[in-house]
Amino acid sequence: MALLESLFNHLVLPPKLPGQQDTDIERINENILTRLIHACNTLRKLTGQEFADTWASISHSLRICLYLHQRRLEKRSIIHEFCNLQRNHVLILNIVEQNAALLVRRQVGYVSPAEKLPSSF
Repeated sequence: MALLESLFNHLVLPPKLPGQQDTDIERINENILTRLIHACNTLRKLTGQEFADTWASISHSLRICLYLHQRRLEKRSIIHEFCNLQRNHVLILNIVEQNAALLVRRQVGYVSPAEKLPSSF
């Protein structure tokens, strides 16, 4: 029951905060990611073929995130995932010290800043 309560506190801003840091934050993060992966797989089955690739891509990105964060982020594993980053996938990095997440995706083809501007400029 304590894990479920901790999950709730991390996913929803409850009216009364726990008042202390969770002792097993890695387990909570792993459980959240596992639940999200399961939800993506369920939605892929329910929404049909039209959205199957989208849900598969999100699920894949979450699995990579789970893999990377099961231990400390290491330079070698991050570089490996950068090199293997496929189109339509996102690399999700949790930067604990900054209380932030970094989403990285591969740009397909280069578009110069001048090409992005409308011709009226």
